[in-house]
Formats: sequence, structure tokens, C-alpha cells
Amino acid sequence: MGRSKGVIVSVKVPIKWDAMTERQKTRLNRITGRDSRVIKAYLGVIERYEDKLLTGKKRTRINTSRLEELTLTASKGKADRSYVPHDFKGRFPNISVNEFQECRDTSIAMWQSYLERRGSKPLRTRGYSTRKIPRFAFTQRFEVVYTPEFEIRHWLKLRDSLDSFSKGKKHHDKLMIPLSISSFHLNRMQEGEVKTVRIFKDSKGKWWAIFTVTLEVESIDSTGRPPAILGIDLGINKTACSILLTKKGYRHVRYWRQKDKLRRMKVLDKRVSSLQREKEQLIAKGQSPDRVTTQLRSLSGKRERVSKEYDKKLVRDISDYIKEITENYDLYVSIGQLKGIRNSARKGNFKGRRFRGMIHRWAFARVREMLGHKLASLGFDSKKFNAVPEQWTSIMCHKCGHKGIRPKQNLFICNTCGIKLNADLNGALNIGKRLIMLIPSLRDENGLGMWLTPRDRVILKARRKIRSSDRKSALPQRTPASKGESVADSYDQATLESFARSKDPAMVNAVETPSAITPTGECESMQRTEAESHRRNDVPVKRGKAHDNDTDSGQEQAGDSSREKGGTQESLTVHSQL
Repeated sequence: MGRSKGVIVSVKVPIKWDAMTERQKTRLNRITGRDSRVIKAYLGVIERYEDKLLTGKKRTRINTSRLEELTLTASKGKADRSYVPHDFKGRFPNISVNEFQECRDTSIAMWQSYLERRGSKPLRTRGYSTRKIPRFAFTQRFEVVYTPEFEIRHWLKLRDSLDSFSKGKKHHDKLMIPLSISSFHLNRMQEGEVKTVRIFKDSKGKWWAIFTVTLEVESIDSTGRPPAILGIDLGINKTACSILLTKKGYRHVRYWRQKDKLRRMKVLDKRVSSLQREKEQLIAKGQSPDRVTTQLRSLSGKRERVSKEYDKKLVRDISDYIKEITENYDLYVSIGQLKGIRNSARKGNFKGRRFRGMIHRWAFARVREMLGHKLASLGFDSKKFNAVPEQWTSIMCHKCGHKGIRPKQNLFICNTCGIKLNADLNGALNIGKRLIMLIPSLRDENGLGMWLTPRDRVILKARRKIRSSDRKSALPQRTPASKGESVADSYDQATLESFARSKDPAMVNAVETPSAITPTGECESMQRTEAESHRRNDVPVKRGKAHDNDTDSGQEQAGDSSREKGGTQESLTVHSQL
């Protein structure tokens, strides 16, 4: 372990809206509405004077003092300003200077998020006109109060200037907001130091208090250990495939499964489809569909909860596995990031209902974000956790770089070099290699450069020419935010068993003698240790024609568009003798 560092986590606590009086509800609505107007006003000023406000070498930071010179008058100290182009104090009289600063910091964070992501500007994002933007309130202006003598024991006491009175100096009234805090919330808040709170209303009309807690964790020190990359390919039938790329070859192929999740999600999806058909029939007959609509809403919430719980289990298991690997390696984690896949599953794209259902069971972005956050809380360096573009990783050969074919969902064949292996394994290898190409220290002679093919080196050489002429980074630019996405949303996720060859036709028919592929393309013998469950069955593995015994192997073949997701853990692993 190295020196300690702070990791920020969010604790989302429900507000007991029904327990509030009408005065409390009205005042909370007024406070959040006023904060949204002030934040939008700051965003408008930033947009108008962006060239003057940007600072830093990359010009991705906002100069706070210049922004104040444009918006706030002052009469003390060096900042003596009786006139500013945009007088916010006159425009918003019922707000204190401290609250102005909190709104300003929120708007600056939103704009810098836009500069980093290169998406739509915050004010031009669809849905901003009616949506409230939460303000960060710091610890000087709120307190969590415990009242054991009352039925509601936990309250958020928020100091706000909306209702102020003067007695020698201004006194700000306090709003008591009832909270529904569980033991989990309390334990999480007591693990670190509570810094800020935001009052947030979600799309379903439910109110939340989101606390920001800073945890002190010991960073993992991997100095002196050999470098390695863990490539993670997320899927549906096989929830994930992970493989460790080292100087001596690849090790520890592991397949993560969540069959229970797939089964439960399919049952819920069928129930939803049945209710939707029933609702359409009632509407066609002129009858009220309210009863069916209520059931649909309930199932929608249940489906989301089930998916999140399984995702949390997956993230916890993978993060524990990564922590074990860091004891022996200077580890980097490369995880696939596939974009635009949901657009291919829209109605009218002629992919079929089965394909649409498969795609919409994905939650890869959530798993990726939860895994990164979980690793940070364990002390893993966030700079060593990277999401790389996943396009074509399962259809391009990791050995020679040419396009191959997938005669089956689980099988990849390269007609150029003749390699045959599991498609998810090939995808995980390519995902790991893409990180090597992006980080110079990994692709030199002391790193993992032996994994790069001559084709990869040609690509790197072309990138260096572009960078030297255009002075651009070899790293890809951040993908623009999808249309309608709000930048404010950026504030808002084992027991080892062997890989049974009879379960995966890709590996049954791949190589008659089990082998591990080294970075140079040579084969070394591998040892597959059967899982205890398979030993009990004592079923010999058949050679020859591949027999697909997986009940979920009949997915449509569509390259990366049919990548698998999903399903609690059945971990499969292959250990190489390297």
C-alpha cells in the first residue's frame, strides 16, 4: 500500500416527501427552482464570455475570479467593484453570496465536464428548460440532525437565504427536511467525511438528498512488479470474459456467468410484453387501461432493481479478483466501451424482436462505471483503469490483425493465420492490446510491446505523424454526448472453476491439443483444471465436431452488435503453464 488518498462516493438518501407540510414543500420547490435559474444564468455568462474565461494550457478550465468580475459587485478588499456587466445580486436578491458561489461552482463543473466530453453545450441540451439543476451545498450550510424522540429520526437542516430577516445582521431561516435513512446510508456516511449535499428530483417525481462523502483509502503500491493488462470483454450469455496479458503470454482466462439474471430478466420481459398487449387491447375496446398501467410501472421498477443487484454482485466479484492480481503485477485494467448499439436495436431497423430484447438487457455503461468507482475505493489507481473502444474487437484477429469470421456466436476463425478460439476470448485480447497501443510506457521494450503486431505498429506510426503535424494526442477524442443527454447527469456501479470444453464449441473445435498463444504467436501447453462440479459428473470430453450444449448459444450473429451481456456468477478459468 502507498500513501492514502481521498475517494469521493455519493450516498443517495430518499426524502420523505409525504411527511412534509405544504409550507415545507413549497419552500423546497422555490429553493431548487431559484438555484436552477441562477446556475443557468451562470452558464449563459460562461457561454457568452468563454474565450475570456478559459485558462490553462489546454484551455479546459474556467477562471473563477474573472467570472466573479462579470457577475458580482463587491465593496471590500481588493475586489472593489461597484459595476459589473451582469449584476446577479440585483437580479437574484433572495440568495446569499455563499450560495452564489455554490451555484457558480456547480455551473463551472458542468461547463468543464462539457469541455472534457465534447458533447452538447449545457444550455443547448434538450430538456434543460424545465429540468431543475441541483446545487452543491457545503457543510457550513447544512446539518444532519438525529431526533430519537420523534417518529422521523433523521432530518436534513438546510440553511438558506430564501426567507431571511435582519437583526443587526442578516439571519437565514432553516428548512427541516425529513429523511428516510437506513443503516447502510449511515454506515457509508460514517466511513468518511460528509462534504456536500444536493437536493434532487428525479424523472419520476421522487425527491432525494445526495450526500458527497470523502473516504480515505490506502493506494495500492505496485512499484517493481512486472506490468500486466487485464482485458475485460462484457457480454450477455457470458457476462464477462477476462484475460491477463503479461510478458510471457496470457494467463487466467476467466468467464463470468449470471444465468439466474438472464432467466429472471427474460421472465420479467415476457410479463411486460403480455401486459403491453393487454393494455393495447383495452384501449382498442375503449376500456380504461389504468390497472394494467399500474402493473407495468411496478414491473419496470422491479426489473431495474433486479438488474442493479446482479450488476453489483458482478462488480464486487471482479474487483476482488483484480485486487488479488495486483499482489503480483503492476496491473492495468482495460474494459470495452461499445457505443451506439442501442440505436441498432430500435424498431424499424429490421433486426427482430429477439435481437432488440437481447440488446436492451445490457447495462454495460453502469457496470463499467460501478467497477471503476469500486476499484478507486479499494485504492486502485484510477489512471490505470481505462475504457477503450470495443468496435470490431470480436471480429478482428488479435494475432495478425485481419478480419475473421464467426460461424457461431462463441467461435472466431481467422482465415488469414488460421487461428481458432472463443470469440469472447479474442475480444478480451484485442481490448487489452488497444490499451497497450494507447499508453507509450506499456508498448516499449520494458513493457508489453511484444503483443503488438506489425499491423499495429504501422497504425502507431501513422498516429505519430498526425500528432506531430497537427499536435494532437494519439488518444481518441471523447465521444460526444448523445442527443438529449444532460451534462448535469454526470453528477448523478469466487470460486474458481475450470473452463469445461464441452460447454463451449469454440474451444472444442479450436485446437485439438489445448494450447496458450504467446505474444509471438507460438503455442505453449496449457493445463485446464476441471471444476469440481464437472469432476462429479465425470463426463469425458468429445473431440471432433463441436456440439453446442449451451442453451443460450443460439444468439444471432451480428459481429459486435450481438455481443453478449448479462447473466450470479459462474466463473470459468483457464490457467496457462507459462
